[in-house]
Amino acid sequence: MSKYIWKCENCGEEFEAENPNQCLKCGHDDILIVGEPPSKIPWKKILIAVVVIIVILLLRQCSGDWGDGGTKGPDGTTYQIKIEKHDNYFEITGVDMDSLVLYVINSTSGKKLYSDGNEFYPCEDGDFIIKWEEQENVIIEGDKKVKNFKLSSAPHENACEPRLTIDDIYVRSSDCRYSITTNMNEDPNLEVSLKKNKGYQKGKLVWEHSELNGASYFYVRLKGSDQIEKKRIPSCKEPKGDAPKAADVVASFELYTNDIKNNRSQFINMIAKYDPIIDYKNIEITLQDLHSKLRVECKNNNDYAMFNNLLLNENNVFYNADETKIIKLKITQ
Repeated sequence: MSKYIWKCENCGEEFEAENPNQCLKCGHDDILIVGEPPSKIPWKKILIAVVVIIVILLLRQCSGDWGDGGTKGPDGTTYQIKIEKHDNYFEITGVDMDSLVLYVINSTSGKKLYSDGNEFYPCEDGDFIIKWEEQENVIIEGDKKVKNFKLSSAPHENACEPRLTIDDIYVRSSDCRYSITTNMNEDPNLEVSLKKNKGYQKGKLVWEHSELNGASYFYVRLKGSDQIEKKRIPSCKEPKGDAPKAADVVASFELYTNDIKNNRSQFINMIAKYDPIIDYKNIEITLQDLHSKLRVECKNNNDYAMFNNLLLNENNVFYNADETKIIKLKITQ
């Protein structure tokens, strides 16, 4: 039975009761209903429901059931490798091939296998080891070795061809310049890009930090081949600090041209670490080439005084956007 709020007409007392016969204060029977009591919030039930939800979330987190490709939690991602053998290749599943740099090598020769996506094609029977680039907060579990694989059909047409591999990426800490080393650096068809399917540049094995534009990988291929190798770009914190003022650069250059024998080093020491483009007579050369070129010209003309006619104006000292690096010097006569 529901309770109501009652009011006594005799004494004015209001009270809550189910079906009273008289006022609880004065005992008079002249009472009437004036309303219903406000509904009470079931705090106990709400608290229990909140606790149940928290427990469910904690259990999901501990079990790693987060509904995507790998097992994810606050400490990172765990992938469980699965291997399925076929007639002339084996397939690796359970990993994200787009985000991992995963590859397979012959356990005897150490040579990398030809691959197409998550399919790996040996050239011969044997044992093969699954490898990947180490990544923070990524764990690979499962069998990492393919044992006693035997070809039951002919190897893939590309399986026994020499494989392009990225041996190393060296980053110079002083200016975050990246140098890529492959086993085919001398091949004229070698191309490098920051994107998998476009933007390849022939023979570009050195990259400035400013060229990366937030890219995560270097992609390398031989022109005309569908085989692409990738390697994660090492992190590097570009050193900060303002480059020399244009007036100081000009003053140093004037000292250099006034006495190229004794004042060369002070100019080179100021500029060389930025490795700027030198625009000399509308031809772009390196800083080292500038000195050699000028010495040859002076010797051929038997006129070392021509150095004094070279000009570098402050407006011809060019910087990057935040003026931490000199990127170009334009020298005129």
